[in-house]
Amino acid sequence: MFLKYLRLFFVTLLILFSLISCSEIVSEEDISDDTLLLTAPVNNAQFVSTSVTFSWEYLQDATKYELQIAKPNFAAPLQIVLDTIVTSNSFSFQLPVGQYQWRVKALNGSYSTLYARRDITILSNDDFQSNTVVLVAPTNNLITNTASQTLSWQSIIGATNYQLQVFDSSNTLVLDQNTSSTTYNYTFAEGSFQWKVKASNGTDNTLYSARSILVDFTPPNTPTLITPANASSTSTTDVSFSWNRTPISGSSERDSIYIYTNSALTTLNSKAQATSPYSKTLTSGTYYWRVKAFDSAGNVGNVSSTFNFTIN
Repeated sequence: MFLKYLRLFFVTLLILFSLISCSEIVSEEDISDDTLLLTAPVNNAQFVSTSVTFSWEYLQDATKYELQIAKPNFAAPLQIVLDTIVTSNSFSFQLPVGQYQWRVKALNGSYSTLYARRDITILSNDDFQSNTVVLVAPTNNLITNTASQTLSWQSIIGATNYQLQVFDSSNTLVLDQNTSSTTYNYTFAEGSFQWKVKASNGTDNTLYSARSILVDFTPPNTPTLITPANASSTSTTDVSFSWNRTPISGSSERDSIYIYTNSALTTLNSKAQATSPYSKTLTSGTYYWRVKAFDSAGNVGNVSSTFNFTIN
């Protein structure tokens, strides 16, 4: 009899897992009959520079896109120049002189559209100044506590050198470096900066491409606890916690409150990201609490002192 019920239990579990799995599959939108609309370049576009930005319209329910470029086309390819997955609806790439076909399809976890495709021709690189330097790393608007950064960008066909500049928050030029490389190691001071790069072929220059970075080494100040006061008691179970902390300019800061049920601070009742005042409903007993601050650059402040209180 026991084995009978055990088998029934496992069969029931299998049915439940099957239903859950089926519901997950059904919840994935079928985009296979949708049409992806290409934006630019137009079909049979011709370029006299080697930098091309491919773009298309976002497709509802798609989570990513596959972009491929073949030379001269996908029917008789001599070379698959590019095969990449992106989440945005544009991608910039350098192409030597020649004929190409590009195509894009939209995807999600279970489905994909058909490819949409167009032809382009790179006639020359005579219009060198129309090329765009694609910055690679660090990401734009990076917030970090790491001073040493490797600045990198994609190479431009025909470029003989690159001009790298770094400006601080007062728009003061703090670095002006000419290099033939596409990477440069730079140690930032603390603060907000903009770094930008242009390419040159010895005669013509591209426009600068720019990104921003915020470097913050300073941890947040230590919070000062206010209420419930240390060694206090209360009869209410709805407790209001309050503390003070002087903010520091730089990256955004946040506080986390920790509430324990033992003086060794090993049994955590709750932890929450919070602002003062913070309300929490607790049961009768003695509690120990403290607050620590963090910032978005990854700095961690010192933990506050620990207060205890009792709910009668």
